[in-house]
Amino acid sequence: MPTTPPDTDGSNVDSVYQALLQGVGHEFVTEANVQALIQRAEADRHPVLAAELREWQAPCG
Repeated sequence: MPTTPPDTDGSNVDSVYQALLQGVGHEFVTEANVQALIQRAEADRHPVLAAELREWQAPCG
């Protein structure tokens, strides 16, 4: 099972994004960075990642 690289910087959007591209790092997605991550995924043509981030952002209930 893949694990988040230990050098992932949760306060750095680029670092979190690179981890997400590897299928890990979801624990670093926050209200503060989710919109920037969605925009980056869309710009880089990663529609599945963008959709997953939108789902994370959506209110539950």
